[in-house]
Amino acid sequence: MATVPDPDPTQVAFAEAIREFKSRLKNDQLYAEILKTKSIDEVYDATDALQAKQAKQGRLRHLSKIKPFLEGLQGYADTIDTFVQVKPDVLALIWGPIKLLIQWTASLTQSMDALVNTAAEIGELLPEFKLMAAIFGNNEQVKLVLVLFFQDILDFYAVTLKFFGLPRTLQAPAMYKAS
Repeated sequence: MATVPDPDPTQVAFAEAIREFKSRLKNDQLYAEILKTKSIDEVYDATDALQAKQAKQGRLRHLSKIKPFLEGLQGYADTIDTFVQVKPDVLALIWGPIKLLIQWTASLTQSMDALVNTAAEIGELLPEFKLMAAIFGNNEQVKLVLVLFFQDILDFYAVTLKFFGLPRTLQAPAMYKAS
């Protein structure tokens, strides 16, 4: 009789992080929209389109500031894809929220600047995931650390999506309190 292998603890941890993120969103339609973005290329396409539109309107923002954030996430995505063989939903949860946030904040200069500056700060702090993976290889503890980073990324997105998903009248007072 064949035995069923124990589930991979890393896969279970990623699935739990996804479940928790989805429950924090409390919006199945938003979650489905997030899952539509599958790669960093789609995020860059959105930022390029936004930059072109803003240039025509004479209100260009410095979206290049988030490049370290996107590059850090790309290194992370490549690492988990190689060492953990994650499901496509995991990668969509890395790229979808930032694409939506960029699109949502595009119409409000102060909001866009806040998002870009925060993403830039986070990007500067992200470790070199590819280097870490090369040094430590296929170590189970490293895989669990990768899950912790995934949870942190999703926490950032959940808070930010919740804030920018608020009606505009509720956002303004909250922005001034956070400053």
